[in-house]
Amino acid sequence: MTEQDELTPLQRIKKSQENTVVALGVGIGFVLMVYFFSFAAMVDAGSAVAWFQAITTALMAVMLVFLKRIAFFLTRLRLARRSPYREILDGLTLAKLDEVRLDS
Repeated sequence: MTEQDELTPLQRIKKSQENTVVALGVGIGFVLMVYFFSFAAMVDAGSAVAWFQAITTALMAVMLVFLKRIAFFLTRLRLARRSPYREILDGLTLAKLDEVRLDS
């Protein structure tokens, strides 16, 4: 396999991983924003949903810290079944993927 043949799938993997990071980040941010505006009402009402919000807020904060790793894991799950990516993903790490440049 030549270097040019490997470069295109690597760029696709990198782009997919970056899109996953953005989608997860926006989703988590939206949920945290909804939680911010509704938490006081839940606490005042004495609802058990307030506990659910508090616990999931802590989990989402941890997810934001490890967002790139989570996105890399999800990208590997999604692309590992496809034959052009299987060989590349076997030896690929997040550090190696960070070195890939998307400029053509």
